[in-house]
Amino acid sequence: MRARRFLSSMRDQAGAVDETFGALRVGTDLVPVAHVAESVAEFGDRYVGRVYTAHEVSCCQGTPSVVAAGLAARFAAKEATIKVLRPVDHRPDWRSIEVRRDPAGSCVLHLSDEAARLAEVQGISNWAVSLTHEAGMAAAVVVAVCDGDSAGSGGGRSDSEKER
Repeated sequence: MRARRFLSSMRDQAGAVDETFGALRVGTDLVPVAHVAESVAEFGDRYVGRVYTAHEVSCCQGTPSVVAAGLAARFAAKEATIKVLRPVDHRPDWRSIEVRRDPAGSCVLHLSDEAARLAEVQGISNWAVSLTHEAGMAAAVVVAVCDGDSAGSGGGRSDSEKER
């Protein structure tokens, strides 16, 4: 009985969040910095140019380990964003998901092309991103607010899939 009341309370709280802010989606990812360092070492500019924007690369300067940590955190943010966007047919181009650093040092997400289209179709209007790297690992958390009726669209899933 206590478990039912707890679950009912959680549903009520989730409903209050949805009513106040819209539906929230959260994506996370964890990336070994060594994997990105190996890709940079093996594929060089071909890898960097395929995955990262010029702004992202310009924010990741320094020793090879510092560069790899910064790039790994940005890769984690891109993966976390994909988890929020929930693409059905194919993933957007990596460079259409960009982590921008503002002059104060905070990071924000900027979407373009297919990633921006997916967000628009799903009613995703506001984004927050947090990056970190420590002890050989990089992580990111992405939170998005979905407005309106398309909030639960799940990137084009059918109604029967949404109910599961």
